[in-house]
Amino acid sequence: MQTVTEKLPETAVVPRTRRETIWLVFGVAVAVLCLYTFSVLANLRIGAPDGVRIFGSFWASGWAAAHQLNPYAAYPLTYTPGTPPHAKPVLDLNLNPPTLLPLFEALSWFRPDDVVKIWTLLSVALYIGSAFLLVRKYEPQIQHRQVIWLLLSWPVLNTLRIGQIYGLMTALAVAAWILIEDNRQIAAGICIGILIACKPNYALWAVLLIFCRRERAAATAAVVSAGLACVPLILYGPGIYLEWIHAIKVDPHWAFTVDISISGFAARLGHRRVGEATSVLLLLFTLVFVIWKRPSLRNTTGIALSVAMLASPLAWMHYALLLAGPLVRKRWNWLITAAMLFLMPPFSSAFFFLPICIVAAYFFTEAAIEDRPAAPLPA
Repeated sequence: MQTVTEKLPETAVVPRTRRETIWLVFGVAVAVLCLYTFSVLANLRIGAPDGVRIFGSFWASGWAAAHQLNPYAAYPLTYTPGTPPHAKPVLDLNLNPPTLLPLFEALSWFRPDDVVKIWTLLSVALYIGSAFLLVRKYEPQIQHRQVIWLLLSWPVLNTLRIGQIYGLMTALAVAAWILIEDNRQIAAGICIGILIACKPNYALWAVLLIFCRRERAAATAAVVSAGLACVPLILYGPGIYLEWIHAIKVDPHWAFTVDISISGFAARLGHRRVGEATSVLLLLFTLVFVIWKRPSLRNTTGIALSVAMLASPLAWMHYALLLAGPLVRKRWNWLITAAMLFLMPPFSSAFFFLPICIVAAYFFTEAAIEDRPAAPLPA
């Protein structure tokens, strides 16, 4: 029976010494990440200079939702990060869609100083678990540099430092990728549907999966995301989505270079409308290209995830780890290695827009030159 995955040659044998060094690198990276996490936990408390950082915004948003207040307004625990010199101070409001409000409301039942530690430990566990699954699956060809990137890149470190939610997003994307490669389309669709409910820009992934014959995954994702989107309507009323949209419309987060969207990059140059038009054109080009070329599952997923970042109204560099599955599916050449270096310490956020553009171009190029159609479904 054929499978939908692009299997490695069955004759591939991993030398024992190489297998050991791969897992040694994984273990060392995990140890470094754990040490970093414990150093972060020591400074995640209300009395610290930066308080509980962005987690405070999530907690405050959940508290407001529980008390029938606007969860997209500012409250005492709302985070105010360091602001670029040319911009006004920015309140880091919770801009996640209403589908995440029930989770944040549940978090607000506990003391911020206590629950932020549990939140951070769960995040690091999700990152380590996601990396473990990818290393185990691609052990025959995964590179040491890929293992280090999975665990010690800026998207991981900064997520833990500020208490963000991207450990969960990465785990969903990695799980969906592994499941869909194994042709478990319903399970993959559930993961993608939850991801879309949390980050609607990733609906592009579900749409493009249709064109590489993963209709069941796409349909499942649509049903799951639509169902989850209805929950806030029941809990908080229809006005909750209007409050969310208003908060996004007046949000000034484009001032930060960690926003890697095209519109955000263009706004920092003073040409936001040009960026928005470019994003629309990129989406149209992507749809036409995928319908025409019908790329392999790997290239379709890589295109979908990278374009979903670039064409989004707002996208943080932390989203880069959602590309982990298709990126480590194949050994990196010098170009991808160089691009990924920009997402590693000591590079700063001024460089984060570039690697996502390179990765998107890479997957488009791979799709353009591949000489075979997408892998057939099982008989």
